[in-house]
Amino acid sequence: MVECCSTAADALAASARGLEFEVALVDLSLPDLDGATLIAQLAQARPEVTFIAWTKLDTPGVVFSALEAGASGYLLKTTAPGRLARAIEEVLEGGAPMSPSIARLVVDSFGARPAPPSRRLTSREEEVLKLLAGGAAYAEVARKLDIALGTVQTHVKNIYRKLKVSTRAGARRFARQAGLTGTDE
Repeated sequence: MVECCSTAADALAASARGLEFEVALVDLSLPDLDGATLIAQLAQARPEVTFIAWTKLDTPGVVFSALEAGASGYLLKTTAPGRLARAIEEVLEGGAPMSPSIARLVVDSFGARPAPPSRRLTSREEEVLKLLAGGAAYAEVARKLDIALGTVQTHVKNIYRKLKVSTRAGARRFARQAGLTGTDE
């Protein structure tokens, strides 16, 4: 069975009403939510489902956010229809189909073997990330750390770059994995 949802809200509603599906082909440019966040939410609710990101976006931050969220494949929208059908079969067999340029990006990311991201964040960046992961808004972070809002925005930009994420959800996931959750009161 094939179900098509034009928004993340429609996809979440279909999942909640018990729609049975094995593979979800997720556009990362949805009008109401970024696709990586949708993948993360659906993966949590439906761990038996396999996800393929399908998008025009090929920047490292977007690619790695989708993969970190739970995508098992990443195909660009330039993928031929026959290749798309084979990719769905491949992912059902345990594979990880990717457009060639995306596969190269992923492979190249292992070349330099940089220090783990937690070691690259400054102590102030870790403080900012911890507060954001705890649900604080930028203004609240600025107030708690007694710094300017613009400084918080700069720290967030640096955190996203260093962690290779492009969303708050991706940064939050990293914070949870690194044990940087909660807030200091």
